[in-house]
Amino acid sequence: MSGPLPLDGFLVLDLSRMLPGAVLIRTLLDLGARVVKMEDPSGGDYMRSTPPLVDGVGAGFHAFFHGVESVTLDLRTEAGASAVRSLARHADLLVESFRPGTLEKWGLGLSGLRDRSSMLVTCSLPGFPTGGSWGQRIAHDLNLVAVTGLLSRLSPGTVPGIQVSDVGTGLRAATAVVAALHLRSRTGRGSHVEQPLVTGPLPFLTWAMADARAGGGGVLDGVLTGQAPAYRLYTCADGTSIAVGALEPKFWVTLAGALGLPHLAGDGLDTGPRGAAAAAEVERIFLQHPAQHWVELAGRLALPVSPVLTVADAVHQEWIPGADAARRAPALGSATARVLAEFGAAGEPPR
Repeated sequence: MSGPLPLDGFLVLDLSRMLPGAVLIRTLLDLGARVVKMEDPSGGDYMRSTPPLVDGVGAGFHAFFHGVESVTLDLRTEAGASAVRSLARHADLLVESFRPGTLEKWGLGLSGLRDRSSMLVTCSLPGFPTGGSWGQRIAHDLNLVAVTGLLSRLSPGTVPGIQVSDVGTGLRAATAVVAALHLRSRTGRGSHVEQPLVTGPLPFLTWAMADARAGGGGVLDGVLTGQAPAYRLYTCADGTSIAVGALEPKFWVTLAGALGLPHLAGDGLDTGPRGAAAAAEVERIFLQHPAQHWVELAGRLALPVSPVLTVADAVHQEWIPGADAARRAPALGSATARVLAEFGAAGEPPR
């Protein structure tokens, strides 16, 4: 994005910890916001110590938080809480992920902060809706994908290996807070956004839930689960896999012809015995050459066929933003004195 960024001049106070807040904050930073991250003096955000470490700090913390300003405050003390109240009067947005009731216990209730600054937008990232029966429950990503039904869409016993709920929540929260800031420009008043972590997987499940409400048996129960020859993974001669996504008949017909299997032209979306037999024939052909051979053929024929890359391979592809070695997250508390002085906030000295 060239020119001025949408959130240039906006000040965000980040009291959150771990991935949901990190995804939200990274999005706001990339949109131009200034972010002051308030961290516990005893170690800061837990992501700082999550391996692998680069320069003694978690690689993930660097990735998400390069560009923030780190301020160390013990929010359990009156000095720390007072500093937050002072900073909040200058902020556009405050983000937090504490267990419901924690900030109130420390004298930092969000409604009180908004009373002191009517323009402040606040955002909470609880596990579950605070007004519901599960409002005080603690949950991590695995618990959340379990109760939303997403886990049931995977092979039995599978743990996803990626944090679907945390990332989904962070992205949904980013949309919500930008909308709240836009609303403020129209009404002149801030508001509160609550984005429970349990809502993170829901966009990924929209089609699945629509199918479930209609009685099941939709494409997610067959075609999109790898049971159809036109939409599945195949093993090649070098032991690596390719992903075939030839859902449209024109792509499947072209692929079947290129593989010397034109008689399979009508079987691409079959999820029964015919489809299984067709897939076996296709894999027999794919096993004759390494993956790169088939990827190059697909490129010439304009077919949706791609290699199955490891993350280590994917990070070197041109469509993945490069990692700038100079983009390092700040040292814990490195901006404490400067930020507190800038906003006239009484607080603790850097540690």
